[in-house]
Amino acid sequence: MVSVTFSVGRSLPGVGSPTQRNVTMFGIFGKKARRAAVEIKKFEKRDLAQAVINAAYLVAYADGECEASEKAKIEQVLRNQPALSAFTSEINAISATIIGQLDTNFKIGRRAALREIEDVKHDTREAEDVLDVAVAIAEADGEIEPEERKVLEEIAGVLGLRLENHL
Repeated sequence: MVSVTFSVGRSLPGVGSPTQRNVTMFGIFGKKARRAAVEIKKFEKRDLAQAVINAAYLVAYADGECEASEKAKIEQVLRNQPALSAFTSEINAISATIIGQLDTNFKIGRRAALREIEDVKHDTREAEDVLDVAVAIAEADGEIEPEERKVLEEIAGVLGLRLENHL
């Protein structure tokens, strides 16, 4: 903790005693510190948001294309993820990026998505959340297709998880 002490020989008009000045200064710094902590926490969760969104679209594109109904299901699943609540305004931009990459060149988009997914492998809870969302997307039409299962296994491998534990 940083300590700030003011040694003022006289009181400043409207400020009060040295103790009041210290409290006022700590109050200002405390608010800024709390705001900074919230922003840091949000920044730390950005990797999770990107990983979840990339995994969802990677599964949806497993058969080479993503239909409008699949995109609608992805949007529904993503908007109901508590971990993504701080990113509601950014979900569309992150989604547009991965959709553009996968549409332009599936191999390049796949590699980019896997890199984003890999960013959360160090946190088991986050990795499990990513894989669980990917499985939910694959199961959205009632069954997991062979192409989707292959992508799920790849995602699980990148995250260091066993797919069987999440089916």
